[in-house]
Amino acid sequence: MDCEGNRNAPGREFEVFLSFCGDDTRKGFADMLYHDLESAEIRTFRDSENLHVGKAIGSDLLKAIRESKISIPIFSKNYASRQWCLRELVQMVECQKEPLEQKIFPIFYDVKPDDVKHQTGSYEAAFRGHTPVFDENTINGWKRALREVGDLKGWELDKETKGHEGELIKKIVSKVLLELKKNHMFVTSNLVGINHHIEKMMRLLNVKSTNVVGIHGMGGIGKTTIAKVIYNQLSVNFEYCCFLKNVQKRLQRDGLVTLQEELIKKILKRKNVDIFGVEDGCNMIRDMVCTKKVLIVLDNVDKKSQFDKLAGKRKWFDVEGSIIIVTTRNKEVLDEVDEIYEPSCMNFDHSLQLFSKLAFGEESPPEDFNFLSEEIVSTTEGLPLALTKIGMFLDKKGREIWGETLIERKERPHEKVHKKLATSFRALNYEQRAIFLDIACLFNEEDTLRPIYMWKDCGYYPKSMLTILQDRSLIKIGADNVLRMHGQLRDLGREIVRMEDKKNPGARSRLWVYEEALKIFKKQMGTNTIEALCLGPLGLKEDLEQGCHGRYFTNEQFSQLQSLRFLRVGYRDLAGDFHLLLPDLRWLHWCRRSANFILKNFHLENLVILDLSYSDITHDWEAWSQIKVS
Repeated sequence: MDCEGNRNAPGREFEVFLSFCGDDTRKGFADMLYHDLESAEIRTFRDSENLHVGKAIGSDLLKAIRESKISIPIFSKNYASRQWCLRELVQMVECQKEPLEQKIFPIFYDVKPDDVKHQTGSYEAAFRGHTPVFDENTINGWKRALREVGDLKGWELDKETKGHEGELIKKIVSKVLLELKKNHMFVTSNLVGINHHIEKMMRLLNVKSTNVVGIHGMGGIGKTTIAKVIYNQLSVNFEYCCFLKNVQKRLQRDGLVTLQEELIKKILKRKNVDIFGVEDGCNMIRDMVCTKKVLIVLDNVDKKSQFDKLAGKRKWFDVEGSIIIVTTRNKEVLDEVDEIYEPSCMNFDHSLQLFSKLAFGEESPPEDFNFLSEEIVSTTEGLPLALTKIGMFLDKKGREIWGETLIERKERPHEKVHKKLATSFRALNYEQRAIFLDIACLFNEEDTLRPIYMWKDCGYYPKSMLTILQDRSLIKIGADNVLRMHGQLRDLGREIVRMEDKKNPGARSRLWVYEEALKIFKKQMGTNTIEALCLGPLGLKEDLEQGCHGRYFTNEQFSQLQSLRFLRVGYRDLAGDFHLLLPDLRWLHWCRRSANFILKNFHLENLVILDLSYSDITHDWEAWSQIKVS
C-alpha cells in the first residue's frame, strides 16, 4: 500500500485519518500537522495520490478510514472539487455511526463553516462542475456529508489563532491526544476500595497552587495504582503530562539521561530529544516546567537524588496549578514535598471481594469455597499485591491445590510477592538487615526497649537503623513503642532466613520455632552460624503440659554456638561447665522453676538482658554470684 504512517505500532494500524486536498495543503499545513501528530506518537494516515484509482474507494483506503478512531478533514478552497475528498468524507460520516462511533474533528483552513455546510463560495462552484458528471444520489450523498460535518464544532484558522498555523496545530495535537487518551495509564478493572484513597488524595491536591505530593508505603500496597487513577482523572485538564513508570528499575537498566529524555519528550510532545549528560537534562527540565502547567508522576523513586534529577527544585514549578506526584517506599525521598499520603491495607471485606473477583470472577466466593477463601485472605493481611497474585493463581484450581496453598501461605509469601518485597530488603546495609530479620523472627509485636539494648551492644546503632526501617516502610513503631511488621514482610524475613540453608536448619542464623530448634539442638546439629535460638515457648503452661519441666541442656550442646546473641531456654535447666561458652550472648530468657543450680563458670560477660519472666527465681538464688561476676 502506497501510504504514509507508522506501520510498526501494535493494535490498530492507524489512529487518525487525515483528509485534505493535496494541491491546497499537502506541502504546507497538512504536512506540518502530520509530522506533529507522528512526533506525538499518534499513528496517522495520510493518503497518496496513487491510491486514487477507479471510481470506488479502494480496500486499503477504506480500511484506513474505518480503523481510525479520529478523522480530520482539512476543508480548503478546492476540497469539494476533488471527488476523492468527498468520497472519503462520506465514509467518515458513516463511521460516526454505531458500532464504530468514530470522531470527526473538522478544520476550516481557508473557508468558513457555512461554505462547507451550505455549499457556498468555492464549494458551490465545485458542485456545478460535479453535477453533469455524477448521478443525483452521489451528489446528494456528498452534500449531506458536508452539511453534517460542517455543523460539527471544529477549528477555524482565522478565528482560533488569527491565521497562525503552528499554534493551531498545537491545539489540534493536544485535542487528539486527549481524545485518544494517550496520556491514560492502564488500570485493572478489578479495583476494589479505591475510592476512599482517591478522595483522600484529592483533598491533598490544591489545584490553585503548585503541588508536590508523595505516596509512601510498603511494596504491593497499591501506590502505583492510586497514582495511575489520579493521573487518569487529572490529565484531561493538563496539556503537558507525563507518567514515568518504575523509575528505580528503569534507572538501573537505562540510565538517568534516558528517563530525562522520556520526560521531556512526553511533556513537549516530541519524538526525539538530545541530552548531553545529566546536568544538561536538569537544565532542560527546569526551562520546560517553569513556563508550563504540568502534571508529572514519578513512580517508584528510591532515592532523593533521583527525584532531584527528574523533578529538580520545588521553586522550578512557577506555573499555578502544576502537580507532581511521587510514589516511593522510602520516606527520605519526600523531605521537600507539600503533602504525604500513606495508604492503608485493605479491610477484610474488601480483601475478600478482590480475591473473589480474581479467583472466581464473582464478588464473593461460592459457599463451598468460603472457608478456604477466608483463611487464605487472612494470610495476606490486606496487601493488594498478595491478594492479586494468590487469587490469579487459584483461578480454576482444585480443592487440593487450594489446601496446599493455604498451608504454604501461612509459612511464606507467594513467590512474586516475595520478589517484590525483597527489593526493599536488598537495599539495606548489614546492620539494617540484622535488625529487620531479628524483628521478623523474634520481636514482632514486642516493645522496642529491650531489643534496643541488645542491638546497641552489638554495635547496630538501633535508633538510627529503626528510623531507616520505618522510612523504608518495613516496620512501624506506634505511640505505644511497639514494633510492628506487616505479616507479608514478617514472612519475607523468615523465608530469607530459611533460604540461608534450605536443608539444614542448624546452619541458619535464627531458629524461632522451638519444636524445630529442639530437634536440631538435641542432635547437636547447631553451628556457629546460629545467632538466635528459641528452645522453649513464652507461655507458662505449654511446656509444663508437655512434661518438659526438669530436663537439662548440657554445656556440650552449646559448644558449637559461639555466635549466639539471643537465647530462650524455656523451662529447662542448664547443666555442666560453661567456661568460654556463649561469649556473644546478649539476651537470655530463662523460665527456670528449680532453685537447684548445677552450672559451673556461667559467666556471661556480654549479657545485657536477663529475662526471668515466668520463673520462680528469688533474690537468694545461689546462681546470682556467678551471673553478677559477669
